[in-house]
Amino acid sequence: HRRHLDDRAGHDVRAALMLMQYTGIRQFGEEDIPAVADLHRRVMRPEASTEGDWVQAYREYFGDVFLSDAALSAGLPSLVYQREGRILGFLGVMPRRMQIHGTPLVAAVCSQFVVDPAERGQAGLQMLKRCFAGDQDLSITDEAAECTRKIWEWCGGTAALPYSIHWIRPLRPAEATLPRVLAPLARAVDVIAAKMTGRLRPQRPLGSREAIDDETLLECVMASSRRASMGPAYDAQSVRWVLKRARGHADRGEVRALVVKDEAQALTGWFVYHARRGRAGEVLQIGAEPRQHRNVFDHLLEDAWEQGVTMLSGRLEPAFAPQLSENGCLLYRRGYWTLVHSKRAEVSHALQRRGAFFTR
Repeated sequence: HRRHLDDRAGHDVRAALMLMQYTGIRQFGEEDIPAVADLHRRVMRPEASTEGDWVQAYREYFGDVFLSDAALSAGLPSLVYQREGRILGFLGVMPRRMQIHGTPLVAAVCSQFVVDPAERGQAGLQMLKRCFAGDQDLSITDEAAECTRKIWEWCGGTAALPYSIHWIRPLRPAEATLPRVLAPLARAVDVIAAKMTGRLRPQRPLGSREAIDDETLLECVMASSRRASMGPAYDAQSVRWVLKRARGHADRGEVRALVVKDEAQALTGWFVYHARRGRAGEVLQIGAEPRQHRNVFDHLLEDAWEQGVTMLSGRLEPAFAPQLSENGCLLYRRGYWTLVHSKRAEVSHALQRRGAFFTR
């Protein structure tokens, strides 16, 4: 028995030494969190404060996003690049269920892609190629920088231009641009401007709006997804998870999730966005029944105005393009790309055309 224990201990030591000397790509595990957290802070957030238990914050984030039961059971692991015991690269992968023309597919949502500056080049390419070789039908990354776009394109990916465009709608432009110490003056200027132009303050839309519960939100999303050529395939658990993640960003303001109804109390659409009085608001999702896009978007603008939001922004949803134009929204690319890769041409093409339902 003692010999067996000695052999087992020797095997464990040899395995640990081999792992320390290993160079290449392997699956990300919980034991890697401290090293990945240090790499991420050094490369992506060098100005971040070193005070507080920042490793624990990373542990909670990575555990919830990349190491959850749902993520691990999908067989699409996150990846690390290691050289002689040091982790010098990380690619986070979150599995998502989607559908195309009613047929289920699995998407790998890639994020937190980071490589040590000394290893840039082959390390990033190798990790991305390993990811693309997985069992997913589609790989997606959102808000990618220009350097990431180049790597994706080298590996066969492409930019989804419609979803790389953002819009912005000023509501209180003076308050948004002047220093906060001049807030009283800015509010007065915005009131005068709204009266003179008649364009800043949203028009009163028809119907009403009210808070939306998780079950109704799921029904709305799935109805829109079924009408689209491609869209998400949520369930109750994933809806709760997404809303929990959104509400965790308290610095971005309250998450307002509202359903819009017409004068006969029939559901016509919904929207979810961050609202913070005196600051900009960010739209996470908006959807509408056929021919109801204008009224739903008008409700979104009016609600943001009532919440004291200074300007509202979001990612372009092609179905809402006419309403964005009519309401004086400005379209621009704010420095980030939505990138896609698939072994199936029809899957990639679905995100290049108007018919997909693909939101933040």
